Amino acid sequence: MRLRAANRPSSAFAALALGFLTMGSGVGARAGGQDPAIGAAAKCDPVPGPGKIHCTVRVRSIGGKFSWGDVIVLSAPPFAPPLRTRVAAGDASRSDAEGADFELALAATGDGSGELRVRARAVVCGEAGCRPVTADVSARVTVGAEGPSR
Repeated sequence: MRLRAANRPSSAFAALALGFLTMGSGVGARAGGQDPAIGAAAKCDPVPGPGKIHCTVRVRSIGGKFSWGDVIVLSAPPFAPPLRTRVAAGDASRSDAEGADFELALAATGDGSGELRVRARAVVCGEAGCRPVTADVSARVTVGAEGPSR
């Protein structure tokens, strides 16, 4: 809850209240003292030539239960644009309270090597309630023989 400027307590009182709440409620003991978050990893299968590239983004909850999520493509190599720029929660190949697996596809039009960057978004629920969280990850995209530049 956000307080309006007129209702904000002094900083000394706020620090004292925060210290008391942290000690008295055991907030620091839950999930290693951290709020719910997500961990994400992305991987793209290398392909020998132009065609469809399959990529997987795995999202796992940390310190809570995974409730909802999606993946948005932030950038892709020019030789392999995404077939879809967003994979919604309903399209996840696997989804449960621990996380979800999202499948992305790129359309390789030529040989090359580059980076796919995605943002995983999720709602993770913990003892203090649910909150939206994000994680940006990347995966190497390789079509054909990998060139000398990386």
